[in-house]
Amino acid sequence: MKAARLFILLLAVSLLTAEESTHKYWIYFSAKDRSVLTKNASPAEVTAVTGVSQRALARRAKVGQSSIAAEDLPVDAAHLAALKSRGIDVQNTSRWFNAATAYLTAAQRDAVALLPFVQRVEPVAVFRRIDLPKTDAPPPPLSKAAVNKHSYGSSEVQMNLMNAIAVHNIGISGRGVLVGMLDTGFRWKLHEAMKDMKVIAEYDFIQKDSVTANEGTDRSDQDSHGTSCMSLVGGYFEGKLVSSAYNAHFILGKTEYVPTETNAEEDNWVAAIEWMEAQGVDVVSSSLGYKGFDLGQKSYFYADMNGKTATTSKAATIAARKGVVVVNAMGNEGSTGIPPTLTSPGDADSIISVGAVTSAGIVASFSSNGPTSDGRTKPDVSTQGVATYATVPSGAYSSNFNGTSAATPLAAGVAAMLLSARPELTPIQVRDAMRNTASMNASPNNTIGWGIVNAYQAVLYHGMVIGTDPEITAGTAGAVNVGIYVVSKSQINTDSVTLHYSLNNGASFTAVPMTITEVIDASTNSGKYTAVIPASAAAPKFYVRAVDAENKPRTSPYTSPADLYDAKSGTLIVGPKQGIPSSFVLYPNYPNPFNPSTMISYDVPATGPVTLKVFDLLGREVRTLVQEVQTPRNYSVRFDADGLSSGVYLYRLQLGDRVLSSRMMLRK
Repeated sequence: MKAARLFILLLAVSLLTAEESTHKYWIYFSAKDRSVLTKNASPAEVTAVTGVSQRALARRAKVGQSSIAAEDLPVDAAHLAALKSRGIDVQNTSRWFNAATAYLTAAQRDAVALLPFVQRVEPVAVFRRIDLPKTDAPPPPLSKAAVNKHSYGSSEVQMNLMNAIAVHNIGISGRGVLVGMLDTGFRWKLHEAMKDMKVIAEYDFIQKDSVTANEGTDRSDQDSHGTSCMSLVGGYFEGKLVSSAYNAHFILGKTEYVPTETNAEEDNWVAAIEWMEAQGVDVVSSSLGYKGFDLGQKSYFYADMNGKTATTSKAATIAARKGVVVVNAMGNEGSTGIPPTLTSPGDADSIISVGAVTSAGIVASFSSNGPTSDGRTKPDVSTQGVATYATVPSGAYSSNFNGTSAATPLAAGVAAMLLSARPELTPIQVRDAMRNTASMNASPNNTIGWGIVNAYQAVLYHGMVIGTDPEITAGTAGAVNVGIYVVSKSQINTDSVTLHYSLNNGASFTAVPMTITEVIDASTNSGKYTAVIPASAAAPKFYVRAVDAENKPRTSPYTSPADLYDAKSGTLIVGPKQGIPSSFVLYPNYPNPFNPSTMISYDVPATGPVTLKVFDLLGREVRTLVQEVQTPRNYSVRFDADGLSSGVYLYRLQLGDRVLSSRMMLRK
């Protein structure tokens, strides 16, 4: 009798525990407040509501999206408040899918599904990463023949394999491009090859703060994967590691929780790519794949690998159609099952999915393969993903970083090179350039795709390019010598290569002819062209113009004469190209609520004195974040609330006599 009672008691406890256990779900809403689109709102008002930057709008214009759409509007605050009133803590929201995620019990799930403003409730899928064995063998021997602009150290092998060194040699290194990284975390601030990388924003979507390096309860290797991947896009230290896009700018999103394969991954990825797209990112590098999941959670199977099922795949496609070049790993499941073994979002349409090869160009046994379930060839391209040379968070380097995780940032760096040379290219044009110049472009297959990337040929695929990193040297008697590369597959009209310099900040220009002094290809007149800017007390600015045999002109900077090079240093701009905002705009801070820090962004349309201050609800000033004269562009400022108590705070932006303000909530 006692045994029976004990069994009944244990059964009741187990049923109660099962009932009260929570899983993360997507809550899709049936409606969204579109009033800002229907009323006669100004562009500045609409932008302020959505948080979509002027830089993002300029990038979207390349693909014909010149206005804000309904999918850019935030989730209706009334819906979120209704969930909160029922004791439901929202984890993430998605503008694009008009949805939120939250941990729900079975009873809560059923109750939420019956709410009148809820369309459906679905489990959040998760990420499964296969850890690969380390390859402790030394890297292959380095080439001794070429005379290159940089000393690559052990990174020369991976850079040579994709012919990226040739692109550096003509002065193209990712300048002006904003690259987003989605990964496990990033310990970049102290490493010799990463500490000077131009990071303009970062956010931890797991712990909801602006620290992407390890913190708190993070496992010791939490930020290892992301750190290595980031270094393969833009790491730089002469003689050790020089990566493709070392002159690019970066925005970082920490989205994956390493210790467990929990279901807290898919929605973090979606939230991060939406945030990056709104900030104006040009390229996104994601070395994550979604397929497997913890017991009891949603999974994706091969039939779902059609680019239209997995939430991450749909989000990647939306980003691509908004002008973002999305570069994603195929996955490391090539040797774990019967092909096809690709993971999402590598199955997404309009993105660049990347497979892995060895330094000898042989497809890695682990590299996932295609096709997608709807018959599209995958991967798109491949790069080295075995024994790649990258940084590790300890401050050292490693030659045993393996996986399509390693191959993907190498390919993303090449995409950044293309956009640096030709900022006008759309994501499909970038993909075409990389596919159609790769090693197997005539006969692509589902193991290596269109083949191993050829960065140099890809950069030239759409026509003549002019370098973005001019070489500046001091001339005689105060003159300035300028050298810049002009390269094309078709013939360059040498008489058209001219340097235009200004002594009055672009109000007027003087044109001087440039002479070829270093020949790369005599048949096309490709090479380095030089000219002299006469000595002057003024600070000269300049741009370069050339015309090819097809009478197609090109300038560098691409946006000249609005943007110019500084003849003293060769620098273009501080930060990625933002364009001149048309309105004075204060964006919603992100994240909100926050702890302990948040980012506040705003647009300055004209040079003037700017102040940004934070006040409590009693009107007492608690921080002065900005107090200086600023020039026209978009700005982002971090507000750290250390020492402040939880509550609502006001932030007030002033430009001259114009004032904007908004509210934010600190929740400790």
